[in-house]
Amino acid sequence: MTTEQNHDQHQDEPEDFHQFVTDELYAELVERIEGHKVVGLALWEESLADDEDENIDPRARELFDFDLYLENHLYLEIYAAYIFQDPSGDALHGLDPIGTMFSTLIEEGVWLDEIAVTEENELVLILSRNRQPLIYLNVGGWAIEEWETLPDED
Repeated sequence: MTTEQNHDQHQDEPEDFHQFVTDELYAELVERIEGHKVVGLALWEESLADDEDENIDPRARELFDFDLYLENHLYLEIYAAYIFQDPSGDALHGLDPIGTMFSTLIEEGVWLDEIAVTEENELVLILSRNRQPLIYLNVGGWAIEEWETLPDED
């Protein structure tokens, strides 16, 4: 797991950027990414959702941008995600605790086990181990890309 300081390469929305889930898009997500093991993550210090004039304390950060790498050589560019351990609880916060949590989950093995959709048609990714949900990602925007090397391998 890496933490990236420079968010410049993600300043513009990717060409295949999505914010809401349609029936067609849901079917595509299930086919392409559901059930795959998470093998890496690059966590960004800033989010595209941040106000340009606002300096957010990393300990208070609640919205996260990151790249989630899957074993099938696809990765999700995730934007403005809230992260929950309990879907009815409060969102987790803090850049360092989130980075540590993801590192541990990936090291111990975690899968993108389920894809859900909120009543507002927002994407929710459920990360699990042994079919037991561990993390819920309420995603503000995303794109799917292919990867050749993991960030730690560069």
